[in-house]
Amino acid sequence: MTAPRRGLAGLTDGPYGRRVLYGGDYNPEQWPREAWPEDVALMREAGISLVTVGVFSWSVLEPEPGRYDLGWLDEVLDLLHGAGIAVDLATPSASPPPWLAARHPETSSVDSRGVRMSVGSRNHFCPSAPAYRDAAVRVARALVERYGDHPALALWHVGNEYGQECFCDLCAQELRAWLVARYGDVAALNEAWGTAFWSQRYGSFDEVVPPRAVPYLHNPAQSVDWRRFTSDQLRTLFREQAQVLREGSTAPVTTNFMGFFGGVDQHSWAPDLDVVSDDHYGDPQDPTSPARSALTHDLTRGVGGGAPWLLLEQAAGAVNWRPHNVPKTTGQMLQDSLRAVAHGADGICYFQWRQSSAGAEAFHSALLPHAGPDTHLHRAAREQGRVLAALGEVVGTGVPARAALVFDWPALWAGELPARPSDR
Repeated sequence: MTAPRRGLAGLTDGPYGRRVLYGGDYNPEQWPREAWPEDVALMREAGISLVTVGVFSWSVLEPEPGRYDLGWLDEVLDLLHGAGIAVDLATPSASPPPWLAARHPETSSVDSRGVRMSVGSRNHFCPSAPAYRDAAVRVARALVERYGDHPALALWHVGNEYGQECFCDLCAQELRAWLVARYGDVAALNEAWGTAFWSQRYGSFDEVVPPRAVPYLHNPAQSVDWRRFTSDQLRTLFREQAQVLREGSTAPVTTNFMGFFGGVDQHSWAPDLDVVSDDHYGDPQDPTSPARSALTHDLTRGVGGGAPWLLLEQAAGAVNWRPHNVPKTTGQMLQDSLRAVAHGADGICYFQWRQSSAGAEAFHSALLPHAGPDTHLHRAAREQGRVLAALGEVVGTGVPARAALVFDWPALWAGELPARPSDR
């Protein structure tokens, strides 16, 4: 399923004129209703024009199987629309609610050693489980039926940071079907994988299993095909939800890639996206980070064929997942955003708007920190809004490149394998 790209023009040409989009993830379900009007008022003061809502809201949107509670989301979208803030509405499929795993244990993924993942984190789903896929499509349909014509809706955001792997028997079955489609017969598979080495020759596709835990090195050709399969498998999940959204809405559809991350082959996914989006977290204590960020932005622009793209996530200060989390200066914060604009981004967003008070990311920075609006960080966020609002003339313009770099995800996957001449 490949749809014609709808692009960003309808978003950047908003009620306040042409402007670089500015915003971030907003998770109102983490806060009492009384905080929502304050959030929206502060967003308006900061020049926020786009917020992503609902990425991890499944257990709130559907607290029980088939029972949807969307009243709170009605209020949030109405508040945002009243303030002139557009919404990037997400399907919450990245993290299924605990009830799904309790009723359908097969919907939780299995690692390479055969350990089934538990609830309590995120991205614990099995991409092959019919119960998961059906539930993901149902919640997407519930959202588009309710909000497909909502005036706040500007963009659909399917899932989140795709790249998960699952090694269960359901995925083994899908892998075999994928290999049959790719190679036709097992003799061609044996030839492509070089299975004469280490007595790996297969007599039928039924003997093939995912690259689960082994005593030593995996067959490298099998490992690369596994990554190809995983990318295609996850793209199927994206396509199933995107199709439902496109049937009930004219808003463009995206998902957030992650630069050079090897989870999916972005080149193969790109035709299915109306807008290419990226999450990028440069390390403020790495002196090479500006160059690495520029390279990543060029990659994202290239994936989209040179079209304007969205920086959907970055950090306003420190993250919470490095061994030592150094915060950005506010100067670095602005420089990082302007660098992305210079490399073709028409939207600059952050994770997230209001800093969480609980959960695994409570120490991850946000545009509105724990200490509130009267802070150096939030004043810098408001100033950035003013700067970006003044850059309307660059919106939609191309970025001429003086050199070309050829990059290929399967080549990356092969280059990352062990048993190579050097790990440098």
